Amino acid sequence: MNERSCRRACLALGSASVASVVFVVEGLGDFRFMRVSGAALVIALVAGVLAMSAGGFARAWPAVTAGIGFVGAAVFQVISVAMGRDWLGASLSTASFWLGLGVGLIVVGCALSATRTGHDGRARHDGREKEEHGSS
Repeated sequence: MNERSCRRACLALGSASVASVVFVVEGLGDFRFMRVSGAALVIALVAGVLAMSAGGFARAWPAVTAGIGFVGAAVFQVISVAMGRDWLGASLSTASFWLGLGVGLIVVGCALSATRTGHDGRARHDGREKEEHGSS
């Protein structure tokens, strides 16, 4: 996966999170297949914007951080529902959505980090790999 693909994936996953805020609207009826309210709204916006910034600035750490945040929120929501509570104002559908976003962002963040390093593990500054037998 090249850097451009990683950046696009981060932007798409972050945009999907921000777009999920539409499910705050109560009047969607059958089209409201997940619930986002309260703390879940903040999680969707903050982690989504963080993921989009990872794509915008081509940095791996915001993508991985947003991914870990989504996975953590998904696990917390499952525990919340299992205990008969609703601490985040979300549903299990929202938790599965966050789990998908989180795993995707962690994978893309790791791939983005790998595209920014050469074969020897050192960061590339010019965006190209050095020739193995040529001069620097």
